Amino acid sequence: MQFVIALMATSFLEQTIVTLVRVTTSYRAVELGISVVGIGIIAAAFSILPIAMAVALGRYIDKGNDARAVWYGAALMIAGCAGFLVAESPTMLILFTAMLGASHMVMTVGLQVLCARQEGPGMMEKMVGNYMVANAIGQGLGAYIVGWTGGASAIPPTEFLFGIGLALCGLQMASSLFLRPSQKIVAKVSDGKPVALRDVVSAPGYGGLFTIGIVSVVAQDLIVVYMPLLGAARSISVDDVGRLLAMRAASSMVARFSFTRLYAKLGTWRLAAFSTFGSAVGYLALAIPMPVILMYVAIALTGFALGISVTISIAGLMAITKPEMLGMSNSVRMVGNRIGVFVVPFIAGLVATAAGIGSVFVLLGLSLAASASVVQLQKRKP
Repeated sequence: MQFVIALMATSFLEQTIVTLVRVTTSYRAVELGISVVGIGIIAAAFSILPIAMAVALGRYIDKGNDARAVWYGAALMIAGCAGFLVAESPTMLILFTAMLGASHMVMTVGLQVLCARQEGPGMMEKMVGNYMVANAIGQGLGAYIVGWTGGASAIPPTEFLFGIGLALCGLQMASSLFLRPSQKIVAKVSDGKPVALRDVVSAPGYGGLFTIGIVSVVAQDLIVVYMPLLGAARSISVDDVGRLLAMRAASSMVARFSFTRLYAKLGTWRLAAFSTFGSAVGYLALAIPMPVILMYVAIALTGFALGISVTISIAGLMAITKPEMLGMSNSVRMVGNRIGVFVVPFIAGLVATAAGIGSVFVLLGLSLAASASVVQLQKRKP
């Protein structure tokens, strides 16, 4: 029970902090007069360090260092959030966003591997479900805090919000210390060599789940960055933007509560394809100017479908991965996600500059639709 409470508390706080700080960073960039392309570069910085460290991190965790990775990630997140309090230039925002991204990846891979290594029938699925629900609640709370503090103003009190993020980092560090390394071991070495990358990615079905994981996570990540900008462009208050993001997180939480039943009814490939296509419809709808009340409907659909899509990509990949490769598998998945999050903001920034913020949502919707087609092709393979 202590493990479950510590896992959910740490996961919840991690997502609360990351969502709160990233949304606030977008508003800080607006305060500083940074262009849309510049904001895209700041968003891309979230993925710089994770791309470089993924393989080494996976091998470190596969040696039984899952809980230690969570501790170190929590400590690094404290340092990054402290930096945002003094960030007054684009360069500083890029630097501390990169630190936030690195700490997020280290903690995420460690927590997910801890979930997968819980022994007993159905324990992996149960723990992944608990983890994803905690994530959704944290994402919702982080967005809600921004909206609540900002109220009807165009820009919330960014320094105050960064201070809240730092305070939550202290609670996160405390909860992570109750996690202990898994007793289920771990790294098998062949002829003294570490697990090869090709052995991880050659598992049957890996490619399809890997693809939807990348596109879904990129879409989930960028809505946090670009929804504030869409709100500013359409004269939507900070309060409504925060509530919209909270609605997305709430519907994502409902989706994760429903995941087990939907999975049993539809199976891996149909559920992956339907949820990813549903996400595409939601993003394309958000690109259309509409009353705020209709945006709540569109973002609820988006959150539910995307919540299923992200969850099945994580649980599915862990289910087909050998126990001694879980750290590497999750790191490879995360680096794919981070490459997407690194590259797409540059493209999105250029598209937004040329065609407006709404075009970013069109780009994400079309990408999701394309990945749903990839999943359908994967389904037909024996």
